[in-house]
Amino acid sequence: MLNESAVGLSLKQKFTYSWRDLILYNLSVGAGQDELDYVYEKGLKAIPTFGVIPCAGTFGMDPYDPQPQMPTRMIPGLRTDGTLHMDHKLVLHKPIAVKGTLMIEKVISAVYDRGEGKGAKIQVDVIGRDENGEPVFTNTMGYLNRWAGGFGGPKTARSTVEIPDRKPDHVCRNGYPLNAPLLYRLTGDTYPLHADPEFAAKCGFERPIIHGLCSLGYACRMMVGALFPGEPERMVSIENQFRSVAMPGEGFFLHIWETGSGKAVFRMVKDTDGKAILDFGQMTWV
Repeated sequence: MLNESAVGLSLKQKFTYSWRDLILYNLSVGAGQDELDYVYEKGLKAIPTFGVIPCAGTFGMDPYDPQPQMPTRMIPGLRTDGTLHMDHKLVLHKPIAVKGTLMIEKVISAVYDRGEGKGAKIQVDVIGRDENGEPVFTNTMGYLNRWAGGFGGPKTARSTVEIPDRKPDHVCRNGYPLNAPLLYRLTGDTYPLHADPEFAAKCGFERPIIHGLCSLGYACRMMVGALFPGEPERMVSIENQFRSVAMPGEGFFLHIWETGSGKAVFRMVKDTDGKAILDFGQMTWV
């Protein structure tokens, strides 16, 4: 049963990656020939959201597990089916190297009660440290567990990100190729919802869907290109809420509002009906 005693539960893994893993990730979030720094080992740079990969990582993780390891497994009696990734924040403490070995710690940092029958939000921090013990990145992941509400815990805080009531400063158009989830899952998130039609149908979808963090990677790459092209190492943080499910083959618009020096907010919407895929997004950079 979930309650505040879950805060502090943690696990550790080692994550090793090479330049090939970095290029595979960059390709999986839409990088192409016109972004050579992302797809060619000569002068290679990381799209900053590569820092999310250990969150749901399998390949390159030690100890290895065919599905992502999370400390929520340690909560006695907790049902984890139907879990929904609600929001995500990535903070970079230094640029991500082209290759390396990182120590990954995943820790439950907070639990929030949405009320009886409304579920609970479980917050997991995923911290990556280099071989000297220095932090490289910190992820804060918010998960909705629809079975665990009503334990009397604190209420969920609202996002502090505000989308301006004006036209965006930048509008970028892109789309997911039909094999987008098949490509992205090779970066480590092998959950069958993104590959197996029968599994997707059991989950209520007509076919496999796009990973939420894949959409965030697209948004990050496009924002860097619009705001500080060719210098992804300048990014400090990116955060968002996940909204509508995105499907392979769909197109989308990324709306970007510059809100101050080194700060912008964003929303990703479907090009068919305008529904938000990502909302209340924000990026900061130096």
